[in-house]
Amino acid sequence: MHWRNQWRVVVLVLAVVSLPSFAFAQADQPPPPQPPQIDQTVINVPTTLPLKAHHSYFRLTHRFVRDLRRGSFGQLAEDLFSLDSGAIIALEYRFGLTSNLQAGVHRSILNKTIQTFGRWDAFAQETGHPIGLSIGGSVEGTNNMQQDYQPGVSATVSRTHRGWLALYASPAYVHHAHTTTLLELHEGHSHDTAGGEDPNAQLDRRNTFFIGLGTRIRFLPSAFFVGEVSPRLAGYTPDRAAWNVGVEKMTHGHVLQLNFGNNNATTPGMIARGGDKHNVFMGFNLTRKF
Repeated sequence: MHWRNQWRVVVLVLAVVSLPSFAFAQADQPPPPQPPQIDQTVINVPTTLPLKAHHSYFRLTHRFVRDLRRGSFGQLAEDLFSLDSGAIIALEYRFGLTSNLQAGVHRSILNKTIQTFGRWDAFAQETGHPIGLSIGGSVEGTNNMQQDYQPGVSATVSRTHRGWLALYASPAYVHHAHTTTLLELHEGHSHDTAGGEDPNAQLDRRNTFFIGLGTRIRFLPSAFFVGEVSPRLAGYTPDRAAWNVGVEKMTHGHVLQLNFGNNNATTPGMIARGGDKHNVFMGFNLTRKF
């Protein structure tokens, strides 16, 4: 009995000593990899990530207006690689009405554009379907929604693969993507056309049909490469298709993204009007779910 009691004491002491070590070992383990679908957008192209019922989502976008291809390296360094330049800022708020229905508002200082939008998540790949599908609709207008109204509709199809890759295709139609006022204000530059088409041939066109193509690739447990391009398929198609690439980090409900592209677009109407032929701009997105 004496040795049996001693053995019990030894086991108890070892257990007490081991538990803290086990707890610290668990705490030191790296966090599990994040799924490849982590945000409501790639950069501008929408995703099919649902927003929980009665939860909120906030997005801040920053697009610096200096062309990174203009000037020497020394001149860019003096301007802190465009950080000392002006920026086009936009704010967005979304709310989950139900587990598959959300609504939101987006406001950009570019032409004082306000966009209101809604989205219905029809089904998700996680529920056994081969793809995810969302249907969206929006109305945007310039001068604080007082002119140049541009209604639009879109559908977003997603496919994720083995926890590291997400692919998106989002065909969209924007009505009145081109108006006389928008032609005068459009980012302060003259228009060019793809394929050598006469720019005057664009003036009678008003609507644009384009498709946003995007991808998100995980290269670290919570870090991703992102890229997108939005070629125009019909209608008003000036300049070049808008494209963006970037890198992002997810932490504690935030996603911080550094991106580069040929445009300052953040709404479907802006994407429909295309990006610059030669210029490249730096920007970032900061998002938060709560």
